[in-house]
Amino acid sequence: MSIEIRNLNKSFGKTVVCDNLNLDIPSGELVALLGPSGSGKTSLLRIIAGLERPDSGSVLFHGADATFDDVRDRNVGFVFQHYALFGHMSIFENVAFGLRVRPRTAKPGSDTRTRPSEEQIKEKVMALLKLVQLDWLADRFPHQLSGGQRQRIALARALAVEPKVLLLDEPFGALDAKVRKELRRWLRRLHDEMHITSVFVTHDQDEAMEVADRVVVMNLGRIEQDGPPDEVYDRPATPFVLQFLGDVNLFHGRFGHAPGGNTDPSDVSYVRPHELEIVADASEGTLAVTLSQALTVGPQTRIEFKREDDGSYVDVEMARSDYTALRDKLDLRTGSKVHLKPRRITRFSAGSNGAQTELIDPAAMI
Repeated sequence: MSIEIRNLNKSFGKTVVCDNLNLDIPSGELVALLGPSGSGKTSLLRIIAGLERPDSGSVLFHGADATFDDVRDRNVGFVFQHYALFGHMSIFENVAFGLRVRPRTAKPGSDTRTRPSEEQIKEKVMALLKLVQLDWLADRFPHQLSGGQRQRIALARALAVEPKVLLLDEPFGALDAKVRKELRRWLRRLHDEMHITSVFVTHDQDEAMEVADRVVVMNLGRIEQDGPPDEVYDRPATPFVLQFLGDVNLFHGRFGHAPGGNTDPSDVSYVRPHELEIVADASEGTLAVTLSQALTVGPQTRIEFKREDDGSYVDVEMARSDYTALRDKLDLRTGSKVHLKPRRITRFSAGSNGAQTELIDPAAMI
């Protein structure tokens, strides 16, 4: 089931949450709506689900206008952040709920599916519980499960009604980091098996980059960029996308020179921490710095440097083993004076089609 968003607008009072949005989601694709709080991603998801109505514009399912269709007629499955399981029902009954509330007979001309037999419900529910690897918990209640298990049950319940579209609103946001990482890998494998059109909302960059086929970066009700994870990360369309997808150092003016007063986007250079190299001597395209501190977390080391020219700080990141070897080679310690050389610099220049990314040879910045 493909989804098309056309000229979609939605406001709550003076707050614009969807600003003339246009988006195509092909059938079978797993798409992440990524952005900070207030970017409009959840509002867009709720409009697709039928839980909100747009002020203008349209939502099409497989080419058919579904903008004002009732949520029950859209055949979508919705998974909430906080599970929304029925505490008084067993896990089996939670998953079976969507099947049991179907009418026994369909109205003339209606596409509403009728209620399966008890045997069919049992077979369907147990198959889904096995799919999410929790069939052994069918007789338990939600309070007896872990957060990760409850979220998988919520997903099984959404799938029970055989939706053509699966929508997930920050599905792993309430879980701890380890469980969240395990579940997003599990969701990716599940999607590869089922190929159901899926859209999920997240503010977690790692989650979007790891799980989705395509990432839609949103900000202030607008789509800043839409593309495969690697493309969005390596070729950001705007400064917002670059800064939202991971850490970045900003240099106003030419790299290696003191900042000027002009704040035009074309006068700002962006360099990610892992794109900086630590060298002993000055050369073309280097920046003089003093080592402030080095912090190692697991296999990665982040080194903070203070610029000699304006006193601002610059972050460098590398593998712990690489830093250990470099530290011994250059005798690095707090207060050591060294130089930084970028492997890559990203700049944005205003063009006829908006901001364009340029990957610049550091030597050309001098």
